Amino acid sequence: MVVATNHHGRLKIIDRLREMVRLSTGLNASNQLDKAAMQRATECLERFGQRLRDMHANSVRAIGTNALRQAKNSRKFLKSAQQALGHPIEIISGIEEARLIYLGTTYAISRPHDRRIVVDIGGGSTEIIIGEGIQPLKMESLFMGCVSMSEQFFPNGKVTRKSFDQAFLAAKLQLRPIVRMYKKIGWDLEIGTSGTIKAISEIATTQLDDTHGITLDALNMMRDKLIDDELDLSGIKKERMPVFPGGLAILSAVFDSLDLQQMEFSDGALREGILFDLLGRLYLEHEDIRAETVQGFEQRYHVDFDQANRTELSAYMLLNQVKKAWALKSVEYENCLRWAARLHEIGLDIAHSGYHRHGAYLLQHSDMPGFANNEKNILACLVACHRRKIKTEHFDNLLSDDLDAVKYLIVLLRLAILLNRDRIDSDFPIKSIQAEENKINLEFELGWVEQSPLTKIDLEQEGEYLKTIDIKLSF
Repeated sequence: MVVATNHHGRLKIIDRLREMVRLSTGLNASNQLDKAAMQRATECLERFGQRLRDMHANSVRAIGTNALRQAKNSRKFLKSAQQALGHPIEIISGIEEARLIYLGTTYAISRPHDRRIVVDIGGGSTEIIIGEGIQPLKMESLFMGCVSMSEQFFPNGKVTRKSFDQAFLAAKLQLRPIVRMYKKIGWDLEIGTSGTIKAISEIATTQLDDTHGITLDALNMMRDKLIDDELDLSGIKKERMPVFPGGLAILSAVFDSLDLQQMEFSDGALREGILFDLLGRLYLEHEDIRAETVQGFEQRYHVDFDQANRTELSAYMLLNQVKKAWALKSVEYENCLRWAARLHEIGLDIAHSGYHRHGAYLLQHSDMPGFANNEKNILACLVACHRRKIKTEHFDNLLSDDLDAVKYLIVLLRLAILLNRDRIDSDFPIKSIQAEENKINLEFELGWVEQSPLTKIDLEQEGEYLKTIDIKLSF
């Protein structure tokens, strides 16, 4: 955990806490987290939660990475984990993790404008990014990490020449598909981040007298000493010792595959990247990358911008009248409604028939910079349910805490779209809205309904559709 304050648009770190839970060690062969791992993590989150009790919800982000991406019972764990922490926990994709790692390094190195390659070895995944300035150019998240590699090739902690060579080759196989593209793009500076590379850097400096960061020669010497049981690991944290061999094998393979000769260590990584991303959401002098992502989707899928603007404005005006009654005051729910209003027609770029389903698929399965998996699932659900019959199967990917709110957002999005079916600019016709838990009543301007017979039919049909989610519509 990292705690920081905003100091004139820059982050000032005021506290750091770290516990090595190694959640991925609790994944069994069927990708189920065992009780011991979940308990370790929950107890850690309870301790961290004590420091966060008085912090505003919008100023806290908690992120789950590879272990929770893989765990089939992650929802069960998240319920108790979020209760222990006192804040929501987002699971992010590997590519989003890579983006945040890169963002964290941009503020922690002395040559921020150079083109650089950034390597981060986590417990279950390794992220490799090439970027220039604050812009990542190429990002990959590979399915290998220091924990998973150590468990597979060094299960008893014993490192032999054969087992290390096997781990080294396994890592090279994971790297093979990206090597040619990365070399073609090129870089000027090599950066390593996070605990595994930090430990390797410290050993290179203290035991091997390497003053040039991490070098290829230092890695080779470290490997030989580790195999001969001559490497002193007492200087690194006790919790990292069992996973050090796997991390060393991965970094050695990275050096070999990408022809690296040396690498600098950076303190900035995922946690710092999350903070800078959060800063962008909270303060006007920074931008929310999610808004840029939505704009990019609009352009890519040739959205009718005028219709998107109309729908977004209507949805916003509807929300303002019901957010208190329906407990939709969170700015994140407003964001989801606005973005769904702008993106509800992206499926038309594939086919008109069933375009709501096409759009939902694109949102759920695309890499969307800035978006956590649960946010993508909410957007996908809203778009999937914005027209015709509402199929409750689209709620299956939602977190239970979001379910009621998403149902209300579906109502607002459908009404906003219904009011703009003519696809022309017009005044907002609703005079007032009365909303209760499972009811919504629309009061239109005098005479408007009689003058809009087609919309009246649409509203009557909409009342039938909304019965599926137990909402009664009247007007």
